[in-house]
Amino acid sequence: MVLSPQIITTIDSTVAALPAEEREKLTRYGALVLARETESRLELAARKSSEFERKYGMTFEHLDQIGLPDNAGLEEHEDYVEWSGWQATFDEAQETLTNLKKILEATSAGYTAS
Repeated sequence: MVLSPQIITTIDSTVAALPAEEREKLTRYGALVLARETESRLELAARKSSEFERKYGMTFEHLDQIGLPDNAGLEEHEDYVEWSGWQATFDEAQETLTNLKKILEATSAGYTAS
């Protein structure tokens, strides 16, 4: 989902108008939900990549370095495209999760139970 710049501006100004405690809750709860979703995506991408690693006996990075053999057939080409998609999903999810963990650590550090 891609929001228009006008909608993003509206959301930003509305969030900024919330009391600080509510902004912190929104950030923390949102990060928690997104982290769980991202962990699931990361696990799926890892599982799919592992299937290709078993099939081809190498990591995607290695295959990407050496390239497909000249005699590679349609299946190998299709697998390469799919595998590269799963690798990109894995990398993106890992980066997102790293950033979400920073948010969660920062919001936990400032959290005090009432």
